[in-house]
Amino acid sequence: MSLRAAVQSLLLHDLKFALRSAVRTPMFSLLAVITLALGIGANAALFAVVKPVLLDPLPYAEQDRLVRIFAHNQEAGEDRWGVSAGMVDDLKRVQRSFSETAAFFSFPQEVVVGGAERPLVGAALLVEPALFDTLGVEPLMGRLRFMPEELPPSGPPLYMVLTYDAWQRYTGGDPNIVGKQIPVFERPRTVVGVLPRGFVGPAGEAELYMPLNLSVYLVNPVNARRSYMFNILGRLAPDVELGSAQAELDAISAAIQREHPEDVRGVRFNPVPLRTALVGDSRLPLLILLASALLVLVIACANLAGAMLSRALTRRKEFAVRTALGASRGKLVRQLLMESTVLALAGGLLGIVMSVAALHLVRELARTAVPHFATLSLDAGVVAAVMGLTLVAGIAVGLLPAFMVAGANPQRAMVQATRGATESRRSGSLRGMLVAAQIALCLGLLVSAGLLTRSLWSMADMPVGVEAGSVVTARTTLPLVRYGEAEQRVLFQDELTERVRGLPGISEAATMVFLPQAVQSSNTFEIDGRPWPEGQPEPFVLWNAVSDDYFNTLRVPLLQGRTFDTREGLESPRVIVISDAMARRYWPAGDAIGARIRIGPDFGSPRWEVIGVVGDVRNDPARLEAQPMTYMSHRQEAVAALYLAARTHGEPGAALSMIERELAAMDPALPFHEAAPLATTLAANLAPRRLPVILMMGFSGLALLLAAVGVYAMFATMAAARERELGIRVALGATRAAIARLVIGQGARWLGIGVVLGAVATVGAGYALRDLLFGVSSFDPVTLLAAAAVLVGAAVIALLAPVRKATSVDPMQVLRSE
Repeated sequence: MSLRAAVQSLLLHDLKFALRSAVRTPMFSLLAVITLALGIGANAALFAVVKPVLLDPLPYAEQDRLVRIFAHNQEAGEDRWGVSAGMVDDLKRVQRSFSETAAFFSFPQEVVVGGAERPLVGAALLVEPALFDTLGVEPLMGRLRFMPEELPPSGPPLYMVLTYDAWQRYTGGDPNIVGKQIPVFERPRTVVGVLPRGFVGPAGEAELYMPLNLSVYLVNPVNARRSYMFNILGRLAPDVELGSAQAELDAISAAIQREHPEDVRGVRFNPVPLRTALVGDSRLPLLILLASALLVLVIACANLAGAMLSRALTRRKEFAVRTALGASRGKLVRQLLMESTVLALAGGLLGIVMSVAALHLVRELARTAVPHFATLSLDAGVVAAVMGLTLVAGIAVGLLPAFMVAGANPQRAMVQATRGATESRRSGSLRGMLVAAQIALCLGLLVSAGLLTRSLWSMADMPVGVEAGSVVTARTTLPLVRYGEAEQRVLFQDELTERVRGLPGISEAATMVFLPQAVQSSNTFEIDGRPWPEGQPEPFVLWNAVSDDYFNTLRVPLLQGRTFDTREGLESPRVIVISDAMARRYWPAGDAIGARIRIGPDFGSPRWEVIGVVGDVRNDPARLEAQPMTYMSHRQEAVAALYLAARTHGEPGAALSMIERELAAMDPALPFHEAAPLATTLAANLAPRRLPVILMMGFSGLALLLAAVGVYAMFATMAAARERELGIRVALGATRAAIARLVIGQGARWLGIGVVLGAVATVGAGYALRDLLFGVSSFDPVTLLAAAAVLVGAAVIALLAPVRKATSVDPMQVLRSE
């Protein structure tokens, strides 16, 4: 027989023995499988989220060489700011670190696709012709590079590339779409190519890509140097590393600031690996959650290892007899490891089944919390990784009983088994250490969940600055083909709000450019008579263009001066309303009313007079304080893309249906989307924060359950091991209270050690979570005490049954068994 056949025969024999052993103790085997399934299922569901975000290759050639170049803006406190057209041009002319570069707009723009009968809302991104060549992407159909004659010398671009999904959505998958035209904003645009399925764009969820002619933006000095609206995609040249590229970009940034000191202050290039840019803020929460899921599995393994150790102790006589009959220690160890591995594999298979249901729930939670390109599924890679983890867990669980058997003295084991001693001091200490480890890890997870929950609660509880309870909102966009004049857009907004205000159950209505959301537009500004010190960057403030009734509709209080009314107009002097945060920061003496400021990058732009100060609105729930904000009248800053807000006294769905019909009556070609109660929209701002909170709570709940089972098993085993001693104590007059104290005292030491170690571990947990916390310290005594109380409470409940059994020992029956 060959060596390979011999090994296979041994493994097959061990497998059969392990299966028979599992069948002989069905209850133990079932509990072991379920215990491991809980830990493995949690890891499988989470790995299905982590793998596509952090590990799966992006669909680009040599993806690790791709870099997205932002700007670091010192004044705005942002390290992923846009760059100006002039900075793009300067970089392209002198850089040597990148073999290819291409600029694109930092964010996609909302567009209306289709005709008057069925307008759809999509996202378009302006890109330089070399973008797809830089990415290393091949077309599914047509071509991806725009020709020089297709670059718009002025006005909107007339050519575009579609993503696979856009091709399906807008054309039904027309195989002859290349060369055909699709109306976008009611202008025909020619399709030159279709991207392959699964393409991942460099910025957001763009569906249509249109040519960007950078030279158009270089003509106007304001657009060229003071408007930061672009990013750059670069492919590192061969033998050039990111650190070297950063050094060159720093030198170019310094040269640009020396050459244009008035236009570029406190802004420098910031290159970021493309995957890092795409993943954004998702990386840290996912890594923390992955570590938490692994801790749950460690707790499950420790739990099962303790159970396997106890089971091995009850089998000492069996092992001693088998050793006496010629079985080698190696064979016993091998069979014990096979038993634990079989249980682990069964647990792994059940865990994968459980993770399918868990992933269904996680997928909905993760929709707004992970990058758009991630497809969450239990693919072959996830299953393979989980089964590998399962094998590791199986071996780890079997190591303790295997080592115990390998080091046991057969004669002593036979004597101890005959006398009824089932647990030595050494094995008791091992079980205690396992339980202490479970307690410590569980406390760390409970505290982490508590910190994240308190953070989310603080965000949700902190006033936004608006009363959203009975407000509904919806979005529409006016095509400039028919609404090209500012007067047309103003008249449309006035008529729309008047019509909506007259609907049954609606008392107020207003339009605005932005809802209170984290993503806002900002502008530089300067106060007349107070120029910023030379060399100091201009500050940035958020802005919004709103109709007259905006502040009344959203219940934003007026603190000083007045808000907008019919006195404002396109030809009237420019006026502006500012937030209280802006007034406090830049006019601490309270003299903001009447001040004149310049808004935007153009030094020669008209001045705006401050006519009012209103309450703060917290647009970004992740910020403790509201950001300074300016409001312009829609009569003086008429926009095409706008939100409508209406305060209703009826059912939100019915109100939105009435508003949609009213909009269609005014212009049936206009889109109506993002319709929802404002409270729902504001709650969605917290959606990325909910995923780590909910998953961490789930993990900590599993850990608490497993730790409670571990505590129960430890006390039950200790009570059973000392049953003879306890019977004798009762026979000699010991009270039940004394017996309870004896049993509890033996295990309480390990519980205390676990709590102390867990309290120390929470310091590290809080440090790891510090960037995810809001309104709560990374070391919070209240959260620690609450978590410890929950854990001790669960432990007390778990030990009730073992203590009750220990205090019910019948001394006569114990002595009779002797």
